[in-house]
Amino acid sequence: MYYEIIAILPEQVKGKGIYSRIYREDKSFLDPRTPALYLKNLYEAKGKNKRQMDKKIKETYQIARNIPYAIDSNHVFFPFKIRSTDIGENNRAFINVKFIREIKGSAIVLDTGEEIQSLTTNKALIQNKILARALLMEEILQTTLQREKTLKYMTAYLKG
Repeated sequence: MYYEIIAILPEQVKGKGIYSRIYREDKSFLDPRTPALYLKNLYEAKGKNKRQMDKKIKETYQIARNIPYAIDSNHVFFPFKIRSTDIGENNRAFINVKFIREIKGSAIVLDTGEEIQSLTTNKALIQNKILARALLMEEILQTTLQREKTLKYMTAYLKG
């Protein structure tokens, strides 16, 4: 069965380093990769390149920081700061925009009712959410158009 990823949070494991706590709909588990590396590997699994996607997003939306990870039409993650590790550069967590109910101050409220406290300002969280939603809609549109093209081809092939 297929389960969507809700969030990826950094977790420090003593003697090992920074791991990723992956939250899915059915369970959570620990992955030995950092959150950014885990998402980079998800990109590669879908046949995408993180640098090319970042370049495309920068050109289209004219942003330079906090670029969302648009993996596919089910997984668009945006980064936010969270206090969970002693290492500053590894305090970035990622959340799937599909599972956000609302943003209250600096807290992200999920559809499940859980709240994730962040160090990011309210304004930045809202901007990141809006951009991630736009990318999600773009991914859904591309998937829909691809299915339509495939359907037209199959219809023509079966008739001819």
